Amino acid sequence: EGTLAYWEKRFADEGVGNVARTESFGEKRLAFTGPDGDSFALVEDKADSRAPWVKGGVPGDEAIRGFHSVALRLKDGGATEELLKFMGYEEVDKSGNIRRLAIKNGNGADIVDIESLPGAGFANLGAGSVHHVAFAVEDRAKQLEVRKALVDTGYGVTPVIDRDYFWAIYFRTPGGVLFEVSTNEPGFDRDEDTAHLGEALKLPMQHRHLRSYLEQHLQKLED
Repeated sequence: EGTLAYWEKRFADEGVGNVARTESFGEKRLAFTGPDGDSFALVEDKADSRAPWVKGGVPGDEAIRGFHSVALRLKDGGATEELLKFMGYEEVDKSGNIRRLAIKNGNGADIVDIESLPGAGFANLGAGSVHHVAFAVEDRAKQLEVRKALVDTGYGVTPVIDRDYFWAIYFRTPGGVLFEVSTNEPGFDRDEDTAHLGEALKLPMQHRHLRSYLEQHLQKLED
């Protein structure tokens, strides 16, 4: 809470585009555009107790705590709202044509906002778009329960896919958004010590043959 001025200055210094203060559901936000035209917003949340990410020279009092929410813009949000309720979400608020759904006792990123826009055009994949929205379950047994429930309800769900660091299933919502349900197991510490996560480039099995190419073309990250 009270950190938007810090981020406005930081964004101005770094040349971030389309920075604007907004407010939604009583929360102050700082909207901005990413490098590929993707839309983000920082949200002030005094109730967020997650540990701050203090890399990159950002002080702990101003640092990001994690994902807050995702917003879906759909021609008709009704069926997707019913899906989310089936997945355990509850409607907690509404503002105009936006309905806010949240899940109790989540991991901090607990909110999905559904904005109904009857005149909206179809989205296309590419730079600046979001490929899918991921939800987490603890283990493979729980994932299989979720998969069966979705299939029994009529959704077309992929088989379980091994992603090395987690197992994943995918399905399309009624509004066309791709949802993923992935496991927390085995975790990103399966091939490196927890104390050194993120210090070296680790690749899942299906991409390891691309290591030399990726090392040449990925932008270097700095602390």
